[in-house]
Amino acid sequence: MIGIVDWARDLLISRGALVEAEEAGALRAMLPAELGAALESGEWLSLRFGAGAGSDDENEWLDRLGRLLPADARVVSARLRRPTLVPPVDAAGALDRGLALQNGIYRVMEDYQQTARYYFFGFHYTIESDETSLGVVTVCLNASARALVAQPEFVLKAIKDDLEEDPQPAVPRDELAELFPMALRGVQPEIRRLAAGIEQSANRRLARDTERIDSYYKDLLSQIGKRMARRALGAEAAEKERSRAAATQLDRAAKLEDLVRKYSLKIRIQPGDVLAVRLPVREISARLVRKKAERVAKFHWNPKLGALESPWCEGCSAAAHPLFLCDERVHFLCRSCAAPCPACGKHICRACQARCKCGGS
Repeated sequence: MIGIVDWARDLLISRGALVEAEEAGALRAMLPAELGAALESGEWLSLRFGAGAGSDDENEWLDRLGRLLPADARVVSARLRRPTLVPPVDAAGALDRGLALQNGIYRVMEDYQQTARYYFFGFHYTIESDETSLGVVTVCLNASARALVAQPEFVLKAIKDDLEEDPQPAVPRDELAELFPMALRGVQPEIRRLAAGIEQSANRRLARDTERIDSYYKDLLSQIGKRMARRALGAEAAEKERSRAAATQLDRAAKLEDLVRKYSLKIRIQPGDVLAVRLPVREISARLVRKKAERVAKFHWNPKLGALESPWCEGCSAAAHPLFLCDERVHFLCRSCAAPCPACGKHICRACQARCKCGGS
């Protein structure tokens, strides 16, 4: 996830502010008049985020800074000011480490300099329970190698100072439309991971408040039960106590339902801007063999990461690492999409068929 300080700094700079980063979690900025008015902050802005005393509210400032963003998501095309050559790499070693091929073999054919089409998809998320958390997550796809790029924020930070707007943008709409659902599927596990801490905290408070409510109503019902147990209690009075007990049970159930609603987790994901940029890579061409079937594929060694990019699974679009191959068409599969059918135990390829012929998943 992009840190709020880095995101705020980049956003303010893009809107004409003079920004100076201080120690971790803090920045100072001198704002143009219209920018200060939009942020309701005056000419000078000093922000400090974190858990320490005197820190600014991240949610409040994400909301304020969000006013500077365009209403609709945009696709921005950029290029490197100074493209560089990627020196040769140990192609076989890169494939060994980067593919972790489980059920086949490969043969390196050649490796050479290449330029790849990268798409950085930004997604804004809101996680709501009894508290709210907002943030931005980036997913990067290499459309040329059909790979899911690890550490997209790191790659973006490594290249952003050398980017300039591409005067001749060429972003294929069909390709972008194909990649967006993959990016959306890719961002969901990361946001779910970010929500885990909030969920655990909410569950602890839910358990605490549930115990408190249960104890309170248990005492009320106990008192009602004692009054009903008195021998001198008349029929009319006993009926009133029974009605009071039923109403107390209903009130208890309603209070518990309110608690569940209060602490339930809601996650909203909103698409943000997309950055399309061509970056130099080392392209490795290899033949992959699975039993009697084979295919030729191209893999990219990313110089910013110093590693091979994992191809995406052709069954579910997740990262196919370790890599499994299907028997028929040598599809690239992740562990889940290469797993045997839980009903009959037969090995199936989820890229060839969504479900097993036995009806199992």
